[in-house]
Amino acid sequence: MPETVGDMTPLRQPDIIQKAVGYCTHQASKGVDSLIALMERTGDDWRSCLDGVSDAQAEFSPAAGEWTTKEVVTHFLLATGSVNDQIQKLASGEDVGQLASAAPDERPAETRSVAELSAETVAIFGEIARLTRSLEGNANLDRQFPHPAFGQLNIMQWIAFQRLHGMDHMQQI
Repeated sequence: MPETVGDMTPLRQPDIIQKAVGYCTHQASKGVDSLIALMERTGDDWRSCLDGVSDAQAEFSPAAGEWTTKEVVTHFLLATGSVNDQIQKLASGEDVGQLASAAPDERPAETRSVAELSAETVAIFGEIARLTRSLEGNANLDRQFPHPAFGQLNIMQWIAFQRLHGMDHMQQI
């Protein structure tokens, strides 16, 4: 059985999928300024989550097959960067097909410090905020690409998903 970032069972439960998609749809409907504030808050939440965590703690695996904090954060950063790339392509009118991301059970190699990873999580949410601002008035906001569990999401729903994905991994940590 492949090792995973966490229990993937919830992503196979229709009620949880419906709630997640509903959350993304609701947040997306609030508009650009609200999404920007949500992304900035999520960056701050990551900083708080990792504040005071030592490198030794972040390299600890709670059980055989369980990911370390560093591996979880690295997975999150890789996946988030991939989603940002897909959003930028869609916004410019390109077709993107499937999410171009590493498999969720592909364990990342990690050598960066907690301080570096924390700074990167804050920075990537700053990037998402800038990306969101650049989308104001974009004619392609209804364009979609599929999430492996949630189905087709449009650009603004994908931005809201970044919060949901981040909070899921912060809870895991």
